[in-house]
Amino acid sequence: MPFIWPWTKISCPFCFEEFHLSEAPTRSSESDALFPDEHMRGFLGLAYPPEMPLVTQPPQNWFLKSVRKFHLPLCREITPQSQIRICPHCHLYLPQALANWNRKSNIIAIIGSRSSGKSNYFGVLLKLLETRYAAELNFGFRPQMTFDVHEMRRMDSRKLYERRYGKRLFRDHRVIQQTERSEVDADIKIPLIYRLTLSRLIRGKERLKAIDLVIFDAAGEDLSSMRNFHTFGRYALNASGIIVMVDPFRYPAIFNRLPSEMRSKIPAPDEIGGNPSEIIDYFLSYKTNESAMRPDEKIQTPTALVLTKADMLRSIMPRESQSIFHETNHHGGFNRKACERKSEQILHFLEENGAGDLTANMRTQFQNCAFFGVSALGTLPEGESIPKQIRSINVVDPLLWILNQLKYLNSKN
Repeated sequence: MPFIWPWTKISCPFCFEEFHLSEAPTRSSESDALFPDEHMRGFLGLAYPPEMPLVTQPPQNWFLKSVRKFHLPLCREITPQSQIRICPHCHLYLPQALANWNRKSNIIAIIGSRSSGKSNYFGVLLKLLETRYAAELNFGFRPQMTFDVHEMRRMDSRKLYERRYGKRLFRDHRVIQQTERSEVDADIKIPLIYRLTLSRLIRGKERLKAIDLVIFDAAGEDLSSMRNFHTFGRYALNASGIIVMVDPFRYPAIFNRLPSEMRSKIPAPDEIGGNPSEIIDYFLSYKTNESAMRPDEKIQTPTALVLTKADMLRSIMPRESQSIFHETNHHGGFNRKACERKSEQILHFLEENGAGDLTANMRTQFQNCAFFGVSALGTLPEGESIPKQIRSINVVDPLLWILNQLKYLNSKN
């Protein structure tokens, strides 16, 4: 029975409402008796309330309520009938670590316009973390339980990943279809959750640190206005790290320098929706209002600005900046020096090609920011088809940089 702080609240990783863990109801994951759940209907925006197992409210007796402010029984899922803590607001199942007062969860918000390739980036990033970088950087990477909106039950994040990204990218060899708005597809409100267990040297001794990585894939349209950002962008407000994805061909100066054959295969700048500067402005306004920040105060959250589709920039990138197309070697630790050098090269390229307003906004409003060039697929798709062997470029660099800034990942000696 773990001790918990009586005044400290936790934040639901789904709806982001705050509450004390003693206020969390419970329900089993399976039951023969099902009841309509209005809380879930409201959060997910469903036409009808889903049929779910019965919710058991926490005791209302004043003595038990007082005791539960300090001590709660462990929440163990031994059988499908075991009682699992749920959020009192959205009624979704809390991750096991959070349900047992392990509050070390970090939301990584990835925001960007519809054309920036966020979904392809998600799919390749998570695959590489699990199959390559967990071994190279010596960290554990395990999927945690999340929720399946289609079947209305708990689901392992690996299975949800396969359905959203893995099957299409690595078995069908096709690009990920663009994300639907959360008003259209409630599944987009559900994040993938992974447990990272990392070792760090602290005063000469190896220490293990475990965090839950909560990753959202929001549609660009959900972040295309201040009103939408307030409704669907709350995950960014609660984020420990932010990755801003930018389609370089949104800028005419970059698009017009491409070879004519390549230009004919991609949308023109005026056909690409979503201005990166506007999305940043919406986030800044939202963050300033919700956090009551002073006008002269910078945002402390580590923020990576990521130029996507970098493989298509080889012919127009200066010779001295060609190193951004080389995969960064992170074996044994985060390669900070290489990423800092590439960050300066990307920053200079953006400033020279019509994106000076964006870079100025980033450098003046964010205390801790860096610039990256990545390619999830490594090549321009032929329609929806992609090569069987994906050769991505520096996809993990932004996330590893954020983990390094949060002091979860050591720098490379």
